[in-house]
Amino acid sequence: MGKIFLRNEKASEKAYTTEIISNIIREEAKGRFEARTAVPGHVQQGGYPSPMDRVRAARFAVKCCQWLEDEGFRKECTSAVIGIRGSGIVFTDSGKLEVQETDFNTRRPRVAWWSQIKEMSNILSTVPAL
Repeated sequence: MGKIFLRNEKASEKAYTTEIISNIIREEAKGRFEARTAVPGHVQQGGYPSPMDRVRAARFAVKCCQWLEDEGFRKECTSAVIGIRGSGIVFTDSGKLEVQETDFNTRRPRVAWWSQIKEMSNILSTVPAL
């Protein structure tokens, strides 16, 4: 079972950086498991988080905690993916996401909301028809 450790960018900044915490966990694991670090906001956006990134991260964190408290320990769902659909934050069971909703070969969803307007978009942008 995987674990995620969340650390605020200002928490114990001088004493315990994300890398130091990861190294401690890796060392204590003695080869039983591995530890990796990631700074999702910076990785995804390629720079400093915008105010919208920070608001979205806070919303995700609250929803994740609520999910863990309410549903995360149900036996039917061993893992879930958090995402945005429309204006809401939703969780999708990882199994359902893999089998029903994602085309892994193209790394895209099986059904995209914009696929219905693709032809109109091509006409308006003067892209030649294929």
